[in-house]
Amino acid sequence: MSNKKPQRNKGKELGLFLIKGLIVLVLALLPGAFVMLKFDPYLYLGTQPDPRIYVPIERYQIPGMAKHEDYDIAVLGTSMIENFSDSYLSQKLGAKTLRLPINASYITEQIAVLDVVKEYKDAKTIIWAIDYRTVDIEEGAIYSLNYTKFPEYMYDKSVLNDWKYIVNHNNFYLALKQFRMRRTGVNPFDYFVTDTETLNTWNWRSFNANLIRQDYKDLYTEKKNLYDKINNLPLDTVKSTIDNTLIKTIEKYPDTQFKLLYAPKGILWYKLLDQRGVLEKKLDALTYIVDKVSELPNVEVYNFQNVFELTEDLNIYHDITHFSNKGNYYMADSIAEKRHITTPESFRKDCEELLLRVRSEEIDNLAADALK
Repeated sequence: MSNKKPQRNKGKELGLFLIKGLIVLVLALLPGAFVMLKFDPYLYLGTQPDPRIYVPIERYQIPGMAKHEDYDIAVLGTSMIENFSDSYLSQKLGAKTLRLPINASYITEQIAVLDVVKEYKDAKTIIWAIDYRTVDIEEGAIYSLNYTKFPEYMYDKSVLNDWKYIVNHNNFYLALKQFRMRRTGVNPFDYFVTDTETLNTWNWRSFNANLIRQDYKDLYTEKKNLYDKINNLPLDTVKSTIDNTLIKTIEKYPDTQFKLLYAPKGILWYKLLDQRGVLEKKLDALTYIVDKVSELPNVEVYNFQNVFELTEDLNIYHDITHFSNKGNYYMADSIAEKRHITTPESFRKDCEELLLRVRSEEIDNLAADALK
């Protein structure tokens, strides 16, 4: 009789160990996954119960809203659109409107939002605030300053990477906090929002002339960096980006009406750009957009850069570029009434008018006074 012990199959043992470990891991994750599915914090899965609770972190909140909110018109852009009122726009335009802003975003991220809008809601009207800084990029660049991260997996069409959302510990934490708020009625962070009308707005901030003057002074004296706000790439690079992003995207959706906005900025912003030798390049880039889209039948461009009752009302500004909802209401009324629509010819006249005003003695004195 042989006394040999049966040889161990190490490969089989390792396989069984891994399978058992995987089973334990899945069982451990199940409670968290259940909470995530039930109290979906960013509405990404569409499983959050009513009434909805929103987290004002735009890059994560916007794709879920684009998928699962009820709307006919989408508003895209940066902080320039954050103070629009959904209800006011809906009333003025006669269709349910939803803001989908991403603060400090480039056109790359905004197109990602648009693609989600078109795939899930096929909105036939898009209001889109276009700014020089959003196209002043290398094609495909994503804004990443100030430790900003863009969750690309939440915008793509693949479902294979959605596990990143379900097993994310931050999302699980937010889901638990949402559950607590629903049970107690107490907002655990004081920043959860329960309606889209106030979500991502900042009308609670201060607005006055001293703020814009100080911001101008800080930028002029380089206490703050102007190039946090723009990249100042060569104009040919910007034009190539415009062609391969904005124009191709509009051509991709010929059945959609695009209303492009050039939002008003404080007159000291234009003055600073002129002092840095950037303003004419910025206007040339925006002129290029007007020229290109004028060839397309589904685009209107609204220009508010030389609406001096806004740009020179320094008391509506929080800093050199950000205005109160007075500016947003003005733009909403103008869109509804089709005022300030521009063409290649009229836009060139507007640019000439803006340059003359920026270089006028009155604005020179305003800038000099701000530097005292």
